[in-house]
Amino acid sequence: MKTQVTYIILLICLIIFFINGSCSDYTENLGNGYFYRHEGGPLNDIHCTYANGGQIHATVIDYDYDGDFIVAKQKPDLPPDPLSDREYEYKFGVDVIYFWIIVKKKRLVLGPFNMEEFNVAKDKYKVPNDLTLK
Repeated sequence: MKTQVTYIILLICLIIFFINGSCSDYTENLGNGYFYRHEGGPLNDIHCTYANGGQIHATVIDYDYDGDFIVAKQKPDLPPDPLSDREYEYKFGVDVIYFWIIVKKKRLVLGPFNMEEFNVAKDKYKVPNDLTLK
């Protein structure tokens, strides 16, 4: 009897673990082959389904998008994913917030920027002001 109770408790714990783990994972289609991927915890990134589309590594903490652009705010999670297609230089260190712009139709990933560089790039590429980051 005691063994059955132990197995039932173990089964309930496993069910709760899998339900909680699977509920925190999701993706959002951002258009033009790009998607936001949340894998629970700090593993949040933006990827492209096209091989040359680029990506923004974890940890993306905010993003906004429209038909032409994606803007994102990121606190880098280093070292980066070893399967990444490109390594980025975080010139201000890892404890800094960085900003990114993706020009979707050109599959152009711009960043990492500090706030000043980000605003200059937004003007240069004519990113609409209604794409905002918190």
